[in-house]
Formats: sequence, structure tokens, C-alpha cells
Amino acid sequence: MSTTKAGVGAITIVTAVIGGVAIAGTAASAAFAGANQLVTGPTSTSAGVADVTALNLSVDAADVRVEFYDGAEARLESDSGDLDGWRLYRDGDELKVRSPDRGWSWFLPDWFQDSETVTLLLPDSLSGIDAEFDVQAGALRVDGEFDELDATVNAGALNLDGSAKTVDAEVNAGRADIALADVREAEFTVAAGRLTADLSAVPREVSLDVSAGELTLTVPDDVYSIRRNVSAGDLNSDLQESSSSSNRIDASVSAGTANLRVGD
Repeated sequence: MSTTKAGVGAITIVTAVIGGVAIAGTAASAAFAGANQLVTGPTSTSAGVADVTALNLSVDAADVRVEFYDGAEARLESDSGDLDGWRLYRDGDELKVRSPDRGWSWFLPDWFQDSETVTLLLPDSLSGIDAEFDVQAGALRVDGEFDELDATVNAGALNLDGSAKTVDAEVNAGRADIALADVREAEFTVAAGRLTADLSAVPREVSLDVSAGELTLTVPDDVYSIRRNVSAGDLNSDLQESSSSSNRIDASVSAGTANLRVGD
């Protein structure tokens, strides 16, 4: 066999192999797209709320909204897909919501997935219950009235708007934006990231702890007793101060920045 014919044959084989790989890849992509179109689950689910006194919600890699509505049941609704892997259930007198653990796959990495948008609708009858929110990733937006409010952000973003009697918020990474009325006692902790809190009523007792990142607290124009413990970082205050005031703010800053601002 001549050298020319051997070269042509080798090129033909290589071309066929490359073409086969391309066809296989196209077929795999089509199969993946078809599977995505065929595999669907429920777009809403509900749970009874009789005797419920507390809400516990955990978010991981999703966009979740919490709202109140004129209805009799708690409803979980998907705006952008199905609720496969989501759980809405009762645990005694507590209503719990859990997002799915997406994990990671070499064939279906996270960047193939679109962002989920899910809405939790709570009956107006649950207004004023205790609530605990945990954001591992993604975003959580809450609008409502609560009694005791506990929130933790380990990554992602949290937006709270409404009212509560007490609030305990911790940001380990990410961001939290809080605007609440009627708060009497508050505790804010920032280990990293950023937390902004706007309290429209004069709080009687506030505790701040910033070990990194930034915290900005806005409170009404009144007189406050501020106890400072700053080992590093900055504590900036525009508030009127008097050691005899019954409105107490305990601020500890070991790194990062804490800002105390006067609201409108």
C-alpha cells in the first residue's frame, strides 16, 4: 500500500470517529433535554395549620418568598417548575418547609440548573406566630407579622419586612436586609458579610456582635445608653446618648464595622 493511500485511510478513520462522537454528543444532549421536558412533578402542595404556633423554614439554592394570604391552608407553590424534593409538613405544632438537596453530578453540574422560585403562602390566621428562617444559599424574602423571629444566613441573601416583638439575626456570610416594626428586643450577629437593620420603634434592648463584615442599625431618634466593647474595627454612632437611658444598646466589635444611625 502506498504512503498516500495509508494517509487518506487514516484521515477517513479519524473523521468517522470524530463524527461519531459528535453524533453521540448530540443524541445525549437531545436525550437530556427530552428528559427535562418529560420529568415533571407537582407545582403546588398544601398543609393544614390548625394549632400551628411556629414556622421553621430552611432554604438551600433557591429563591423563596413568604407571604400571608386570605386562605385556610399553608400553600407552597412553584413559579418556575415543579416541587420535586420540596417538603411542606407538620411536626407537632410547628409548620416546616425544606428545600431539596440538589447535590452535584459530573453529568448534570449545578450550572445546568435554572434558579427555582417558590412561594410559601401562609393563612392570615397564622399572623403573629414565631418563625425561624435558615438560608444556606439562594435568597429568602419574607413579608409578614411575627412574634419571636430567628434568622440565620450562612450564604445568599435574606430580606425581612414586617413586624416582630423580638428578633435574633445572624449573618455568617452573604447579606441580610431587615426592616421591622414593634421590635422591643433585638440581637444581631455578623461573622462575615453584611447586615442592615431598620427598626421603626424604639427598642428597649439591643445586642450587637461584629467579628467581621459590616452591620448598620437604624433606630428612631431617641436617647440611648450605649455600652461599647471594641477591640478592633470601628463603631460609629449618630445617636443621642445618656447612661441613664432605659433604651440600651450593647455593642461588641472585634473586627469589621458597626454603624448606629438615626432613622427618619
